[in-house]
Amino acid sequence: MNEAELKSILSQYKESNFQQLGPVPLPTLVKAMLDYIGSTDPELRDSLIYPCFTNLIINGHFPPPELNRIVTVCLDDHHLFYKINEPDEDAVFTRSFSSLILAVLLFVNRQKPFIADEEIDQITNKMIHYVKKEEDVRGFVEVKGWAHSIAHIADALDELVKQPQLKESRLEDIALLILDKMCFDKAYFLFEEDERMVVPFISLLERGMNPLFLYEKIDKIVMELQQNYSQHSSKPFIQRNNIKQFLRSLLLHLEVIGKKEEFREHLKNALIAINQPYYNL
Repeated sequence: MNEAELKSILSQYKESNFQQLGPVPLPTLVKAMLDYIGSTDPELRDSLIYPCFTNLIINGHFPPPELNRIVTVCLDDHHLFYKINEPDEDAVFTRSFSSLILAVLLFVNRQKPFIADEEIDQITNKMIHYVKKEEDVRGFVEVKGWAHSIAHIADALDELVKQPQLKESRLEDIALLILDKMCFDKAYFLFEEDERMVVPFISLLERGMNPLFLYEKIDKIVMELQQNYSQHSSKPFIQRNNIKQFLRSLLLHLEVIGKKEEFREHLKNALIAINQPYYNL
């Protein structure tokens, strides 16, 4: 099946309000959607494959073994890790939309578990590895549409954090991962990736993770930013902008929901310390 044929089939499915799938066997359709999940045609990728795949998963069209198979495919080297080490500007679409499907699969697993406990830990390891490796952080790409790798993996991380099977020991790993990624120094986060990544961070706190262990990490980030402030390089300023956006968004979110007062105070002090050169303190 080529892209044009898949587009026609999914358009009809969507127009039927996801009620009439058509004559194509479901396994054939699934293979095509996974093959073209990173199409550079934004209508096919974002407006058809993603919503159609999501509806099929959520509405129970797949038995547990097939759901597990789709999880495995989404995590493989041809999807979440597709050309992760290669300079291919279109590969990010495959990685990013694979992470969105993972988010849907993890959402369904919370409703009707189909993933074994030990597999949740393996999924966690792969997602952590992916976040560390992803360097294409473009948001909206003209003509080709949304890439948004960091926002999409944030959605998947949020669903991961909410898994009852996730070990408590992994909560701190994910929190540190998020802080490290929000210190990214190779490109600016321009499309509210900070707001999307705050969501799983809040979920971590709501699961009962004590934020006290994060003070040392945040203080270390602040110290490094203070030391690097006068460097004649763009990287420290990109990093400053990215982490400040995240900490501000996290602080405001916590203030809006009225949670973690002591942690909010630490975030305020961290932001003041980062901005110290502008306050003449």
